[in-house]
Amino acid sequence: MFLPQCISQTRSSLVVCITILAVSIAVAQAENMPAKKSDSHAARNQQLICDVVGLQFGEVAVGRAISKLVTITNIGGTSLTVLSAASTGTEFGLNGLDLPLTLAAGESFTFGVTFAPQRSGPEYGRISIVSDALKQTLTIPLAGTGREAGQLRVTPAVIDFGEASVGSTGTQRGQLTASGADVTVSSATISSENFQLGGLSLPVTIPAGHSVPFTVTFVPPDSRTSSATLSFASNAENSPTEQPVTASLVGLPQHEVQLSWKASKSKHVVGYNVYRGNRSGGPYQKINRGLDQSTNYTDDHIMAGCKYYYVVRAVNSKGQESKYSKQVQAVIP
Repeated sequence: MFLPQCISQTRSSLVVCITILAVSIAVAQAENMPAKKSDSHAARNQQLICDVVGLQFGEVAVGRAISKLVTITNIGGTSLTVLSAASTGTEFGLNGLDLPLTLAAGESFTFGVTFAPQRSGPEYGRISIVSDALKQTLTIPLAGTGREAGQLRVTPAVIDFGEASVGSTGTQRGQLTASGADVTVSSATISSENFQLGGLSLPVTIPAGHSVPFTVTFVPPDSRTSSATLSFASNAENSPTEQPVTASLVGLPQHEVQLSWKASKSKHVVGYNVYRGNRSGGPYQKINRGLDQSTNYTDDHIMAGCKYYYVVRAVNSKGQESKYSKQVQAVIP
């Protein structure tokens, strides 16, 4: 700083002295031996990747489980070993992954991840996979939502048509009721072709506490009794929900026609088809459901007071039929 006190020339000099101290630093030798150049190069070429950046399980009913597949791949130039794998949270689990697992260069491995929520609401977690590729840790985020499971009830408990006459039809009504939570019914099946389900457009979501109706129609066959099982598939806890359907038949015909014929002399015949008509000379309709390998057939699907005409055709191994046999007639009293 220069502060002139009068008009004149003043000279001064500033001398700065800098002292440099030499500091001695001792470096301790590491306990592990340094990697060889070749080993270091191999480690740089090892890398474990996953086919997904994360797993979204969506909504899953509480108490149920859903699984998805994950594939890990060694994209490095040398083999690597997966040392450990763990998932956070009790709702997520791993299956099919036995460790340690060695993957050659370019090799992949697929395992399962399961989400089994124990309560409603969103759940988050992650999978941590540790390999010996530079101690690389592969992390896969996980997410899913637990949903309270509903119950699906079918009423009445049994659909019973009671006594039904052959040739008549009958219809019974039922309903599906959801409780606890909304239930989505995705499909329905009935185990007998004698019953038909109607009045229900699927898929359908039934709000908790509400019901939707359906109908079952019965077309009596020519047999004494008929029964079936009606099954509804849904996201309810008790899916599939099943209901028995039964009927007893009355007024069945008490007559039958027993047919027999001589076997064909052809070497390639594998069976016979039986045809019946209501007029002499036809037209005829095949009445046996499957190929008859014997030379006898009993027709009990007949009505009293009617007249029937029968012919038979031989069938070879290629499914080709012969000409009609001679016609025979049966008169039912």
